[in-house]
Amino acid sequence: MADTRVSLPGFSAETLRNIPDLSGLDAMPRRFQRVPGMVYRAAYTPESIAAAALATGTARSAEYRAGLLAVLKLKMRGERIHCPYKAGTAQFDAYFAGNAHGFDVYRAHLTQKGD
Repeated sequence: MADTRVSLPGFSAETLRNIPDLSGLDAMPRRFQRVPGMVYRAAYTPESIAAAALATGTARSAEYRAGLLAVLKLKMRGERIHCPYKAGTAQFDAYFAGNAHGFDVYRAHLTQKGD
């Protein structure tokens, strides 16, 4: 979903890329092994989560995307939701359909993160 990076103090990115895949040696998959000094950094922003959620499936309107993004900003940053469209218009309906999807996306994000 988001840009994730791993760093080990004292090792360059090139050195880490050249480490052979030893995942077959242990019962535990390599990606879940704990390495002393490893720092996990994830760029989970409302924008990156929305982009990942909308990357597949049916193309959505700008209003729908704005509604989804507004919910993610509310949940992650505390920004209030303000619908810029007049009630009764197709844009208004698309915005609030995006809102509804935004809550589902946020719940899925929390489940994936383990919070």
